[in-house]
Amino acid sequence: MVMRSDSAAWLAGAAAMAACGGALAACGSDAGADPRPATAADYRALSDAARVAASAGCRDRVSDRSEGVAARQISDVDEALLRRRLDLVIADLRGSHPFDRACAATLPLVTPGLRVTFSGVTGNGITFTYPTRSDRPLTIRGTIAPVPAEGRVIARRESGPEQRIAAPIDERGQFVFRDLRLRKIADNTFLLTIDAPPNAPRLVRFSALCLDCIVSGSPAEPS
Repeated sequence: MVMRSDSAAWLAGAAAMAACGGALAACGSDAGADPRPATAADYRALSDAARVAASAGCRDRVSDRSEGVAARQISDVDEALLRRRLDLVIADLRGSHPFDRACAATLPLVTPGLRVTFSGVTGNGITFTYPTRSDRPLTIRGTIAPVPAEGRVIARRESGPEQRIAAPIDERGQFVFRDLRLRKIADNTFLLTIDAPPNAPRLVRFSALCLDCIVSGSPAEPS
């Protein structure tokens, strides 16, 4: 009787393993598999672990389309950090917005390689804040490290009228934007893209906080 019971238990276990082989998802074997969400809504519906897997899958697809130094830098992106940034970005997008487009636009925020610092400005490597007044033209002075052989920084406003201006990166890795006019709103944020091949693109957020706007209670920019 003992032998028949053991045999039955073994057969039951073998059957379960066979079923798992035919449906990996049911057995948890694909916990790290990329769910490939098509839209922002699909991504928001995923679990935390699945959003990390989706972020890793997007990173790998972009890396595969890149070459050399850029491909290596993108492949080094921390998928958990990318997921946290994507959670913030996708929360504000329409549900039908393509996930891969949102991910590709977010990757430069967390891609290692080129580092950006600003004179007299606090930041965490992704977002930098600078208190000022709306009636003072803004000057942004930054430094890129390691110093690229050549390149430029492109600045555009995060909201409001479309405006793109470019500044070259000099032989010391420095760049400057002068006399930027601020609008009378609390947060004048500029998106700065570092374009310095063969490095992967980098993106940082530079927020000029208008102190006189905060005091006067100026309304936020409409979305």
